[in-house]
Amino acid sequence: MLLRTVLIALTLLASGSAWAASELMVTRVEGSARVTRADGVRPLSARLPLLNGDVVSLSGSSRVALQLDRSGMISLARSAELQVYDSRGGGAAVGRFKLLSGTARLDSRGRPAQDIRLNVGSLKARILGAEAIATNDAAGETLCVLAGALEIQTAGAPDARLDLPGSCLRRTPDGLLRNLRLDSDPPMTTALAASEFRGEAQPLAVAATSKPAPTPIIAPVAAAAASVASTVAAPATTTGGSKASGWTVVVLSLASRDAVDQRTQSLLDQGLPAATRSAEVKGKAMYRVTVGEFASQAQAREYSRNTLTKAGIEGWISPLF
Repeated sequence: MLLRTVLIALTLLASGSAWAASELMVTRVEGSARVTRADGVRPLSARLPLLNGDVVSLSGSSRVALQLDRSGMISLARSAELQVYDSRGGGAAVGRFKLLSGTARLDSRGRPAQDIRLNVGSLKARILGAEAIATNDAAGETLCVLAGALEIQTAGAPDARLDLPGSCLRRTPDGLLRNLRLDSDPPMTTALAASEFRGEAQPLAVAATSKPAPTPIIAPVAAAAASVASTVAAPATTTGGSKASGWTVVVLSLASRDAVDQRTQSLLDQGLPAATRSAEVKGKAMYRVTVGEFASQAQAREYSRNTLTKAGIEGWISPLF
């Protein structure tokens, strides 16, 4: 009898934990996404409850919408990978997440207000009754406020507060902290556009400012490509070490193929004609992220200066072999 009572109690406890951990629900999936949990990997689908410890991963240009309790909303885009630490409903829902890569847009302005905690690398934000967008990509770890205010803890620096719509804080890959404006930073305007679901009438919070709505980076890239249409080859959509004559812009060169492929995909997600190419340097195999193919060194330099530099992407001109 005692054993039966203990088993019933354990069953109720396990059921209660699972219920508490299922306050986060998938509401919409566009494209391909999956969830990794203790019992394996499965495709992500609408109405699937997410549990503590789950890792949600998106492919390419896919989008996913999540709902925390009754009204907290999270949208994922740009090859996002989000880890769920804790999700609880109740008077004020609580969600703790870690953005491992890609883009996450979070809205905690429900009634009652939701309390969302998000780690983006070394940046730790509390999003309480506010809306924010976060990215973890080649540009760095970035948090921007769209509505309300963000409290941000930064490793090795004083805590920060963002309360002006469109204001952002970024930790660059070299470890420096920068304040910037969302609508003047191409990587973030691209992320904001990517977080919008097609057919969803959701005005951008930054439109409340006097500045016009931001334009994704893909627009200036297309314009730049059109200006040299006779000299730029079609953008590469697959990686490889194919040889070609001409010039290109190299933005990364490493011995690690995986790291280079990740950077290439990040640039492709931004609408840039990026490709991974192999090269031999002093008898050692190296892999490079290149952007564009040009007939002359001058045209490659012009593209780098007029398009890449304005997007915060540094590189050097190199011949194509």
